[in-house]
Amino acid sequence: MKTKNWLVAAILVLNIISVSAQDLFEKLADNEHITSVFISKGLINMFPSMADKINVNANGIDVSKIMAKLEQIDIYTSDNKEAAQLIRTEAKKLQSQSKSYEVLMKVKDEGENVIFYAEKEKDRFKSLVMFVDGSDECTLIRLLGSFTAEDIKEISGGK
Repeated sequence: MKTKNWLVAAILVLNIISVSAQDLFEKLADNEHITSVFISKGLINMFPSMADKINVNANGIDVSKIMAKLEQIDIYTSDNKEAAQLIRTEAKKLQSQSKSYEVLMKVKDEGENVIFYAEKEKDRFKSLVMFVDGSDECTLIRLLGSFTAEDIKEISGGK
């Protein structure tokens, strides 16, 4: 009986963690001072045939190399002080409260702080988040799909 109770408790905690991360992105999308862009799998599927002809680059990350593995792209950005602070606060919650996201890399360059978060499921990454905190603007980019460690190494310019 105790095992069953622990199992139910563990499932509830995992569901709460999952809902917290989802609420974070919904909160950003619902803010009128945050520009949000949602790119669906349907639109992404139009790009693979052109992937070798285009450079889909976001702060040094060449997304064109993983286009076929993407399910969705979400972008949230704002230069409004209060909205940018909301993005900062919510991005910090990714690791501190969600526990399903881990920090892969941090970069500080010319007044911008960039943090790469990843959510892993077994041996694959299902969500990659890039948080860019500049002096005037704050941006959060989420890539959903199924990626290997090699995919991440390739798009980040690693050899």
